Amino acid sequence: MDANKIKCLLVGMGVVMLLTASAGRHTRSAIREGFRFDASELKDKTLWAQVNTKPYYISSAADALCRAPTRGDYEAERKRNPHAATYITVYVNQVGREAMFAKEPRRFAEGSVIVKEKVGMYSEGRSPLLYTLMIKREPGYNPAVGDWEFSVASGNGTRIEASGKLENCQTCHIMKRDSDFVFRPYLKSK
Repeated sequence: MDANKIKCLLVGMGVVMLLTASAGRHTRSAIREGFRFDASELKDKTLWAQVNTKPYYISSAADALCRAPTRGDYEAERKRNPHAATYITVYVNQVGREAMFAKEPRRFAEGSVIVKEKVGMYSEGRSPLLYTLMIKREPGYNPAVGDWEFSVASGNGTRIEASGKLENCQTCHIMKRDSDFVFRPYLKSK
């Protein structure tokens, strides 16, 4: 066997081993590639930086009603927009820290992860309703929105409920091309 055939055989075996090792994990997800979300780690300052010092309120159409909005109004609004009528606390991993805190919007590096912890107005004990994540993937993964992968995690922060090129997320984030598809109203100007 010549050197090229041996090289191809070894590469092929490596691919098979990687695919076998990743069996049973989330498909089309950065989680498959080593990232595993655990909300209990968000307070670890060696892994995450808390972006906003106090929860930031994202208003909703229910806030503009001519009457006091009800819990049902807010729940209906969040079905259309998971960020609506919630208080968010944003975290960024060390890879994305520099781009997040830059005065002018920058492109986030591959491997950047942004987490939004969402607490609703009527959340029991102010427990999170859910977490949303943006994971910066390799070039070409999702060019329409800057190669971001979107994920939604359960309120207890232990289970990924949806992940990938989520249309509901992309529909809004596509409007923020000038800031690498990241909304940043929760940052205070210095």
